[in-house]
Amino acid sequence: MRDREIVERVRDATDLLALVGQAVRLRKQGSAFVGLCPFHAERSPSFQVVPNRGFYHCFGCGKHGDAFAWLMEREGMTFPEALEQLARAAGIDLPQRRERPAAEVDLETRLRAALEAAQAFYERQLERHEAARAYLRQRGYEGPFVAEAGFGMAPDGWDPLVTHLRGLNFSGELLEQAGLASRSERGTQIDFLRNRLTIPIHDARGRLVAFGGRVMGEGQPKYLNTRDTVLFHKGETLFGFHRAKGAMKEGALVVEGYFDVLQLHQHGIHQAVAPLGTALTEEHLKALGRFSRRVILCFDGDAAGRRAMEKSLRLALPLGFEVRLLELPQGEDPDTWCLKLGGEAFQDLLRTAPDWTAFMIDRAMEGKDLRRISDRMGAFKDLLDFLPYLPRTTESRDLFASLAHQLQVPLQELDRAVRGRQAPAGEAEQASPGASPVPVMDDLIRSLLLLSTAGHCHRVQELPPAWWEGLDGAPLLQALLDVDGDPARLPEGALAAIRRLEALASRQDEAGRDAEALVVKLEARYVDRELQANNRLLQDPRTLVDAALTDRIMTRQNELLARQKDLSRRRRGAVGGQT
Repeated sequence: MRDREIVERVRDATDLLALVGQAVRLRKQGSAFVGLCPFHAERSPSFQVVPNRGFYHCFGCGKHGDAFAWLMEREGMTFPEALEQLARAAGIDLPQRRERPAAEVDLETRLRAALEAAQAFYERQLERHEAARAYLRQRGYEGPFVAEAGFGMAPDGWDPLVTHLRGLNFSGELLEQAGLASRSERGTQIDFLRNRLTIPIHDARGRLVAFGGRVMGEGQPKYLNTRDTVLFHKGETLFGFHRAKGAMKEGALVVEGYFDVLQLHQHGIHQAVAPLGTALTEEHLKALGRFSRRVILCFDGDAAGRRAMEKSLRLALPLGFEVRLLELPQGEDPDTWCLKLGGEAFQDLLRTAPDWTAFMIDRAMEGKDLRRISDRMGAFKDLLDFLPYLPRTTESRDLFASLAHQLQVPLQELDRAVRGRQAPAGEAEQASPGASPVPVMDDLIRSLLLLSTAGHCHRVQELPPAWWEGLDGAPLLQALLDVDGDPARLPEGALAAIRRLEALASRQDEAGRDAEALVVKLEARYVDRELQANNRLLQDPRTLVDAALTDRIMTRQNELLARQKDLSRRRRGAVGGQT
């Protein structure tokens, strides 16, 4: 069976509605199911799944795809991994694939086994270590969550883990490759983590890839991660992401450390994640962006926390995130503050977390005497890195006017400077959740939309979907047909796109386009696509050696050519009738 046929078979066997429904609450609307988009924060549903067409689409953020795209976006899988998972769920056996060398796969399997054995060892050690359990109770961790979080204990000795794992037939070389062992100054193999509370680190799919170790008293470093390996890359991994990714509808909460994340998770705030001893990176943000376009940054209430927040903001805004900032009182971190307030009160803080603008303006003005020209220009220069990412709203204009007054800069000069640093158009649109541009669409789709809103929806519904469903903008047309051409019943993002399209069409006098001429043109475009696809099949070497297949394709080709000729005649007739 050819690769393409296998992919189609798996796609056809997958229940996309059930797959997406695991993460999104959906309700039926026409032939589609709608709900709140899992990829960006919204109050009115703009996200739809069309099971009989096999795709999902969001009119708010533009995310679109099939079952494979869903797993690749939501789970961070490669296409082969998504294909394998869906095939397994559907009970379809895949042919042996040889993309990856067997030795590479075997190494990963053995590394994962060593890590799992180490986790079991650490958990048993914790059961025997009263001081470690007392420390966890002191930090607010007890009951079932201790086991759920996977806390363990690395004993105070040079090589108890190495000795244990070597006894299970794991080689010393493999233990070093897994990051579990290192070498002493004498060259002997020793445990990498010693006399530390251990915390398992998982990848986006929930697989154990590394460990963090936390000292329970004085000592440096306070936190220590096992080294980067073929399974673990610190700059790309977010702690807690495997638990958080399904809970980011209201935004991803980025905090600083393991204990911040674990305390928040214990209190039901599951959208929390943290970088692993590094600053937030672009790779981290791209991973979060698959689940939400809103990020809430919450760092410790000290100078270092403020610097980290500002650095993260500089990364997130150019990537199109809606950023909110939660600044904690001096001396507090999310771990301690959540314990003091409780989960519900902390959730309330998240819901009311302010936009980033006030924070950055305060930062730019902090410590400056605005009576002095040099200080005003310094604040102006600091703000220019951020102002281009403000949404274009009345509130933003008011803010610009206020800043111009405070900095004693003419408003026109401020506008000109910001335009000189302007965010690229695509980023600016993403950064403004209120913007609803007309989506990219084929001219024929635009005409069909206008025809439908002009009272001819049933005429469009009668057309074969194959004629238009592969064209740019087809999801918007599908949504409109599902509500029988009544835009008022559309999701908010789709309604805004239709209204803007209608306004543009009224200026261009497009709404009265001839329906029959449009249908002929649409069918002709479909026939042209089919002819091109057939030509590619005829040139495929596998077709040339299959006489029966060649005959079937040639018969289809002759039918299409005859149909193309007839459509050309009808189009000439329509043009002649209009002259």
